[in-house]
Amino acid sequence: MGDRENQSISNLGEVGSADRHTASEALWLRDRALAATSSGIVIADANAPDCPIIYCNPAFERMTGYCASEILGRNCRFLQGPDTDRTTVANIRDALRQGRELQVTIKNYRKNGTFFWNKLSLSPVRDDSGNLTHFVGTQSDLSERIEVQSALQQANDQLQTILEAVPGIVSWITSDLRYLGVNQHLAKLHNLSPSAFVGQDIGFLGASSDFHSFVVEFFAGDATEAVKELSAKVKTDGGLSAGHYLIVAQKYDRGNAACLVGIDITERKRAEEALVLTRKAVESSSDAIGISDASGTHIYQNPAFSQLFEWETAEELKLAGGIPTVFTDPAVASQVLDTIARGYSWSGEVTNLTKSGEIVQVLLRADAIKDPTGTIVGLIYMNTDITDRKRTEQELRQREKRFRSLIENARDIIVILDEKGFCRYVSPSQERILGYATAEVLGRSVFDLIHPDELPMLDQVFKGVLQMPSIGLGMAEYRVQHKDGSWCVLEAVATNLLAEPSVRGIVVNCHDVTERKATEEQLLHDALHDALTELPNRALLTDRLGQAFARAKRHPSYHFAVLFLDLDRFKVINDSQGHRTGDRLLVAVARRLLTCLRPGDTVARVGGDEFVILLEEIQGVDEAIAQAKEILRAIERPLNLEGSKVLITASIGIALSNDKYQWPGDILRDADIAMYRAKALGKARYEVFTSAMHTRAVALMHLEHDLRESVEELNLKSSIVDIGNGAVQENSPMSEIDRRLEHPKSQFAPFKLECPFTVYYQPIVCLKSGSVIGFEALVRWLHPERGLVSPMEFIAMAEETGLITPLGLWVLNESCRQIIKWQSLNLPVGNSRLTVAVNLSGRQFSEPSSIEQIKQVLLETGVDTRCLKLEITETVVMEDGEAAVAMLSQLRELGIELCIDDFGTGYSSLSYLHRFPINILKVDRSFVSRIGETGENLEIVRAIVMLARSLGMEVVAEGVETAVQLAQMRAIGCEYGQGYFFSKPLDSEAATALLRRSPKW
Repeated sequence: MGDRENQSISNLGEVGSADRHTASEALWLRDRALAATSSGIVIADANAPDCPIIYCNPAFERMTGYCASEILGRNCRFLQGPDTDRTTVANIRDALRQGRELQVTIKNYRKNGTFFWNKLSLSPVRDDSGNLTHFVGTQSDLSERIEVQSALQQANDQLQTILEAVPGIVSWITSDLRYLGVNQHLAKLHNLSPSAFVGQDIGFLGASSDFHSFVVEFFAGDATEAVKELSAKVKTDGGLSAGHYLIVAQKYDRGNAACLVGIDITERKRAEEALVLTRKAVESSSDAIGISDASGTHIYQNPAFSQLFEWETAEELKLAGGIPTVFTDPAVASQVLDTIARGYSWSGEVTNLTKSGEIVQVLLRADAIKDPTGTIVGLIYMNTDITDRKRTEQELRQREKRFRSLIENARDIIVILDEKGFCRYVSPSQERILGYATAEVLGRSVFDLIHPDELPMLDQVFKGVLQMPSIGLGMAEYRVQHKDGSWCVLEAVATNLLAEPSVRGIVVNCHDVTERKATEEQLLHDALHDALTELPNRALLTDRLGQAFARAKRHPSYHFAVLFLDLDRFKVINDSQGHRTGDRLLVAVARRLLTCLRPGDTVARVGGDEFVILLEEIQGVDEAIAQAKEILRAIERPLNLEGSKVLITASIGIALSNDKYQWPGDILRDADIAMYRAKALGKARYEVFTSAMHTRAVALMHLEHDLRESVEELNLKSSIVDIGNGAVQENSPMSEIDRRLEHPKSQFAPFKLECPFTVYYQPIVCLKSGSVIGFEALVRWLHPERGLVSPMEFIAMAEETGLITPLGLWVLNESCRQIIKWQSLNLPVGNSRLTVAVNLSGRQFSEPSSIEQIKQVLLETGVDTRCLKLEITETVVMEDGEAAVAMLSQLRELGIELCIDDFGTGYSSLSYLHRFPINILKVDRSFVSRIGETGENLEIVRAIVMLARSLGMEVVAEGVETAVQLAQMRAIGCEYGQGYFFSKPLDSEAATALLRRSPKW
């Protein structure tokens, strides 16, 4: 062989007995798949001395540095070096001699002299009689893997959190076979959270016996690292999923624990298995397939080729002159070879000769085989025997002259069929209407072009025509496939003239009505479908809901469900990346929804980013919930839109049919209410409608009205309300919020407040000195009827309605005035420069006018900006990294220190984090509160402290609630702490009293 891509006998496409186009396309795809695989593949002749290599793919060339011409005909020993393990070499020789499979790892050398570790999988290939014919060697370069192992050996378990970015599955396991933790990828495979694995035995999800044995042997041995390929079945919602993984294991903590990384190599394994199947497909093809190398030397032919042209082997034909030998006309042979030698395809009917001299007519498709660089590496010939067909065509051409004068110029298509439906004549108008050349239709069954749905009807009509000679029968409207793959709609009348001596056929007169039908269908489609996504619109959805209600009345056992879906944060994506990206996102979501539906279900777009799914014939709520989960998983998969990676989630409300619903609007309303409930509970989830939700929705409406009135009453100059030292816990349970909404009246008698809001202050403590160095300002709503309202109930509502902007400015104003008030008091030494951190909402952060508003507050209050800090949540900052950099830089120019709040929950990109002008990272309370006396989860906080220190930032640990947690925060070098261990949020008077006492912790 002259080049790598055509050396493969097994990389030929799967070729059936269909026409040449399908065979060629399949061959091309299989060929490219083999050429594109990342594993090095060689094929050796098992029957030749020393098993010489007869094929190598491009990956093997890249792996070794040798080109195909330097490899072919040689044994792989030329890759070995003086330090290659002799025992391994002996094992390879034994496997070749015994014709058995083998997997070894061997040290080889590239052409440039550098060595690499190579994993060799040797597989024998046998013919149908069981005789050994070839060996297939699959080569994997293990050098990079060994470097990874070396790097893992030097790693510290403090960097475990960074491994969350690894695309494979990662787990940390103790020597007693229990999980210390897993990364997000492994957790998502099982639809669990990473925390659900902690403390569990590694077999709690049904781990494979191979994996279990590997872990046991690894801990029992002395090696600190191990690499192994193994098969595993992963438990998922859909059952057990088989796969192959490359497992890399590294011990740490003096061998008491290990980190395991699994890389999915299932596709590579399947590709190896597919090589044998591809060879079998080519060998069993009914088309005669021959292959030449780039120089034109004949090197391969399948059994069909040998049978058609009577040359038993490729070697026999090569010695006789090769491919040109089978052409009757040397000029045609030269034309074909010249065409494909220039890189073009050649197809057509040619006259060939067999070895015995018999003439055969074939349909030939010849192509040049190119490597990825475009270099021609071989030639392939696909031959379909059409000798019998050509004889039939000749006979038809002689007969059709009798009818040509009658129908040659007809505007409609006129077809003459034989009694079996094969076309004997077609008028020239067929090419204009259907696009086929006359030769492509003659001799072909007319039923091959008919749409499958219309075949039963046309079969009945055709049988009727055969039974009623000379009577025209209408065939109504039916679809015929155009040559370009589209469908044309025809009306036809068929008349049986088989007994007519001048015709002797069935005459079919076809009239094209495609445009008329398309216009009718388009008008109906446009009226009932969304223009952007092509999904049903509200009108069509309402109609199908009406049908569902009707079925439910007729059949009491029939049930259906409505899922109301709204995309989370779609407005942020639409505003930040443009409406074009937003539209593309909606289209992509629509397509994913369609893949989740069962036959008979409906998905409609009812406006903006809202979709409704009608689930027909469900058994109960569990089936609707399962469908909702599948939809959520489908939507959460990352999208690539115009080069940008977009992540989106959705909230789903579920309403089930019942006797109380009378109109489609009723069930849609309740599904919508359930959807908003899902959003209120954190988004990216589903909720099933209950009657309590309707009550809650009404209560929320009243609460929003009260909040709007309260914000309108704000007086930015002063706050007179003071309700003592009481405080409200920040993390109130959602059930408590629901209870307050259902029972809005409190024990407080109604009273009118001069200012309906007040500010509470939670101390921030320097962990080194134990002194209070500042506060975080927290707003509280003093409802005229309910009393003190938790921020959990109204902050999100204020954010959604835009009321957060005036409310946030008021909090900033009050905090600045409180700073000045504290500075004027005779406080103990060390507290003279207290700081107050004020939260900046996502709405404020995204509005350009916020900068001017903050400047105005600073100007009016005259506060020292060194005493003011602004806190922005990590999620808000990461929504648009470039815009966030600009906004934060403007705030820093005002002299205000900036804090990232809830750090660790928003998946920060380090590429942006180091660019942000941030002073402080506030570790989210969820990390600190989970730290126990033995230090569980402490390494995550330690990693954040180290990260902050490397970026020149300080760290505040939120949620410090115990003395143990305080000691642990001090031990890892965390600068500041905040939490109930020090103090709950206090009103201004209680906070002042705390400063006067100057406590130490």
